[in-house]
Amino acid sequence: MKMINTLISIAMVASLTACVTPSQPAQQDVCDLEKQLTSCHYFGQQTPYNRKVSAVTSNHTTFPTAPIFGDKAMIVDASNQALSLSVGDKISINILNGEEFSKDVEVDADGNIYLPYLPAIAAKGLTLKQLNTYINKLLIDERLMLAHAVRISILPISWAPIEITTSGAVFEPGQHMINKKLPIELKDDGSNYAGDQAINRSIGAAVKSSGGVRPDADISAIKVIRNGQVFNMDLRGMLTGEKVPSMTLMAGDHVHVPSTHSFNDQLARPSQLTAPGIRVFMSNLTQPASSNSQSAVDREATRFPYGTRLLNGAIAANCVGGAQSTNASRYVILVTKNPLSNQIDVVERSIDGLIQSAWNDQSNPVLLPGDGLACYDSRVTNMREIARTVTELVVPTTLIGWL
Repeated sequence: MKMINTLISIAMVASLTACVTPSQPAQQDVCDLEKQLTSCHYFGQQTPYNRKVSAVTSNHTTFPTAPIFGDKAMIVDASNQALSLSVGDKISINILNGEEFSKDVEVDADGNIYLPYLPAIAAKGLTLKQLNTYINKLLIDERLMLAHAVRISILPISWAPIEITTSGAVFEPGQHMINKKLPIELKDDGSNYAGDQAINRSIGAAVKSSGGVRPDADISAIKVIRNGQVFNMDLRGMLTGEKVPSMTLMAGDHVHVPSTHSFNDQLARPSQLTAPGIRVFMSNLTQPASSNSQSAVDREATRFPYGTRLLNGAIAANCVGGAQSTNASRYVILVTKNPLSNQIDVVERSIDGLIQSAWNDQSNPVLLPGDGLACYDSRVTNMREIARTVTELVVPTTLIGWL
């Protein structure tokens, strides 16, 4: 009777083990060394992981395409572009011997400004020089001042936050607000000085608001589209230290970052065009710790500088270390979204093999924002847990049999 109970317990454990064992992916999704040209998304422990190869072999490859610029788009130089007014911009208008017309104004939601005794002035889209000319003509046309007596001074006070759009090889394309100001900065507006640097109305700020450029970005050919005109910007100097062109963005500008269709690890680092850090998701729920809290996998442990690789992520998750005889054969799973194909890839690596080939980019890939890491135990630990489970079931069953 005792033997029968023991066999029943072992059968129950075996059946439970089979239920919780992850199913193997479909054969056509598994990559191997001999069939690299198949459509696959699961890279085993011995298979090099190349994001470009995975994207090219995918049946769902969706390389980013350039936006439609239009047949009348003109490629022009950005160096001589004067800044135009946008909604929310604040300017100071002073008229010599016309103090009753002088005022500090803000461009309203309709794009207008208002001066005393004058009709609404459509200022949105005008440069300060164009606005000066328009007000000069308006004062003369309204017979408020003589032509030879008009002297106008227009000074910027602050440049407002603006909405721009981005597309191409950035992590979060779409519409974004840039040049937002802190409360302390808003308090400074209206002080006895004129001018505003507007450092956050730059191309770098627009790209960073979009999550930063992806590692497949071509930062030598970034395009800014404004009113049918295309401005080509080579921003490689932001990573190399060389001189880069500057351009202040205006409301409605569109920034497009073309893709090279190739993964460049050199772009996976903090810079003015990339995110300073990333957030990943981790799970290490069994051995050598029985919970994420005991594994020290807290909020801070899941944040890394951009450019961190898989082995460093595994170390942060406490997957590495411990007794070598039992923990060296552990392995880690990386779940990553390939930016080249917009598909999910799963990469399996043994901890021992990862350490031995940590310098190999295809064995130890770069982590991307939103990646997931999961640690699995070694065979020794698995057998120990099964034996413990069998013992916990067999001993009570034996005691019941004795009773």
